[in-house]
Amino acid sequence: MYTIHFGLAPLYITELVSTVAAQMSRPGLRSADTTNYVQPRTRTKFGERAFSYAGPAVWNLLPDDLRRTPTIDSFKRKLKTYVFISAFSYLIFHFLITY
Repeated sequence: MYTIHFGLAPLYITELVSTVAAQMSRPGLRSADTTNYVQPRTRTKFGERAFSYAGPAVWNLLPDDLRRTPTIDSFKRKLKTYVFISAFSYLIFHFLITY
């Protein structure tokens, strides 16, 4: 999703997703100014495994400062830190509640 957002991905992958701002129904809304991507509707849980759904779903959950990281190397570093902090803060919170 990072490479799609910054125009570095191949066209066939880029065509799988679209930004919220590109939708015709949202040109004047505040959501059009975000870096969010559209999550298409799916009929089954199996459809949620498709990149066109899962990619935007995960991207939209990331904090804005992480999404706007200028280089892919710094993005990878920040993403790893974000995932570890999220996972370990959950584990610590769960540990404190159970004991």
